[in-house]
Amino acid sequence: MKHYIIAKFKDRDNTEKLFPEIKMLFDKALTIEGVENIEIHKSNSQRDNRYSLMIEMTLSPEGLERFDASEVHRDWKSRFGELLESKAIFDCE
Repeated sequence: MKHYIIAKFKDRDNTEKLFPEIKMLFDKALTIEGVENIEIHKSNSQRDNRYSLMIEMTLSPEGLERFDASEVHRDWKSRFGELLESKAIFDCE
């Protein structure tokens, strides 16, 4: 399945500043059983109504459960949650 985390930073400059740290964090999720692939896409638009980045994960339903309970997920929320204006979560086949 696909699991998308689409996030918009309050400060748009954070996309470039924090991208390496976010990539390193999510690379750790590849050690979680059931997580097969992770790609992080930065927006190429500076329009105010656009989101900053999209984290695309390929995983099994069990992998999603393990990810949700993981240290990576807790770190994402605690380290970056307050910096986000909004986020959307989308799952599909």
